[in-house]
Amino acid sequence: PSFDEAFAATSSRTTDLLMVPIENSLGGTIHANCDLQLQHSLFIVAEHHFRVRHCLMALPGTKTEELTKIISHPQALAQCDTYIQKLGIAKEAAEDTAGSAKLISDGSLKGVAAICSEIAATYYGLDILDKGIEDDPNNYTRFLLLRTAPVRIPPGVKCKTSIAFSLENMAGALFKALSVFALRDIDLSKIESRPCKPDVMDRLERLAWGMGGNMLMGNRQFRVEAPTQAGEPSQKRQRLANGSSHYRYLFY
Repeated sequence: PSFDEAFAATSSRTTDLLMVPIENSLGGTIHANCDLQLQHSLFIVAEHHFRVRHCLMALPGTKTEELTKIISHPQALAQCDTYIQKLGIAKEAAEDTAGSAKLISDGSLKGVAAICSEIAATYYGLDILDKGIEDDPNNYTRFLLLRTAPVRIPPGVKCKTSIAFSLENMAGALFKALSVFALRDIDLSKIESRPCKPDVMDRLERLAWGMGGNMLMGNRQFRVEAPTQAGEPSQKRQRLANGSSHYRYLFY
């Protein structure tokens, strides 16, 4: 299934848990999954850092010099770009890594190779032509384990927390929001900004109120409004209030 289908299945409780990639040390953040998590109001319950080891595979008996095309997920292609360029073989993006191996196996595609895991080669009956072809050995993907119910951590237990909030478009708004953490010696490992659809933060607010307005350890999601400056003209305050100058960006 696609990421959209996987999130929808978990949100509708067709499945209990969902594990999705959220960030790669070489390719960066997978923004689509960040956005989907918020759209479906799923909670983070765990994370896993996975060492990525890419393999080149094709139909049994295929030799590297016979290859005319390499297919895989865009992230995998990007992570092996130097290797592919040295081979001088055309590349083509596919839905995912394992799916590429399946396409070759099901369609008996001659002269086509896939970049994916060693497990995929075994499962789909393909020959591994080369191993460890990623450009950088420091290649890790962070996966999140998601579900519809949050994890409630007892007081005093240290844990990583994710926060989503939006700010008014005014001078120093983000600086003031981040100062809350700095003044309390809370370390931030990552911050991202994304354009926020109008209904996303409203949905998160309704979710928080539905849970009694309690803060959720493990995955905190709430809205932070930048305070209006003292002495600011009432006309400007009204303009911010009615949303005409309100840029809805999501920080997490």
